[in-house]
Amino acid sequence: MKLFKEAFDERLKAAISEEVKIVIKEQYADAFGVLTDCENASLIPGIIGPPGVGKTLLLRAYAEKSGRDLYWITGDEGVRPSHLTGAFNPSIVLNKGFALEAFEPGPLLKSMVYGGVFGLNEGNRLSEYVQNSLLDPFEERSINVQRLGRIRAHEGFFPVLTMNPEEMSGAHRLSEALRDRVRVWIRLGYPRKETEIEIVKMNCPEYKLSDAVLEKVYGLVSSTRVNTDIEIPASIRAGISISRLAAEMTKRKKEKSISHATLSKAATYVLVGALRFRPGIDPDPAVNSLVRRNLGST
Repeated sequence: MKLFKEAFDERLKAAISEEVKIVIKEQYADAFGVLTDCENASLIPGIIGPPGVGKTLLLRAYAEKSGRDLYWITGDEGVRPSHLTGAFNPSIVLNKGFALEAFEPGPLLKSMVYGGVFGLNEGNRLSEYVQNSLLDPFEERSINVQRLGRIRAHEGFFPVLTMNPEEMSGAHRLSEALRDRVRVWIRLGYPRKETEIEIVKMNCPEYKLSDAVLEKVYGLVSSTRVNTDIEIPASIRAGISISRLAAEMTKRKKEKSISHATLSKAATYVLVGALRFRPGIDPDPAVNSLVRRNLGST
């Protein structure tokens, strides 16, 4: 256990010292500025965008620049109010009763007490009951902690909602009550070609990726976003994954540059899980066809 503790503490220090990698330009620079304006104006913003465009990453960068921690939770039907605020530890309650020492705070309460950025990722996937439990913290900046009392939020508490577009397949709608508390909506789309390629390169610093390879990867990934057979297209993460996998496969085979065959194979491995096709379409042949059509057969 001693060895584990030492290794764990070392990993904690590494996480604290790690800087967020993000390209702050164009839509991301605009969104960053609007987040600042919202906080100064005491308005709660929501960030809407398809998966993988950097919604959570933007929040991490915002928290980092302002010298605060980011506390966040991803919404789904299984999340309960106690997952947000926290709960009493039964074993400690037996010895100390319902005291503060027995309470284990959740991310919402931590951000309210410490004054952090609270990211509610995919908040529209929460049940309406759980969404309504956020009304007081978002509107009144206060919360009642059962058996402990009501607290006022630290002045540095800044809640931000992120969600996928409601028109996207599988997305849920935000309750009217919570939507009324989110006053500003920031839309993020897929970035321009040059920016997306820059993001891919930033996330592949140990590899020498040629402009030709990056162009091909972008062309393939972006083609999925206009394909009517695809419900959920490839994100920026898919482009990063294809590039990294192709570079590693090339290194393992001791080849000097990424070949067409290697790039095609890497793309197939990534896209077969990254894409969601319309019902009735077999993903394996569909991905193979997509790769051949965009990268060519030779």
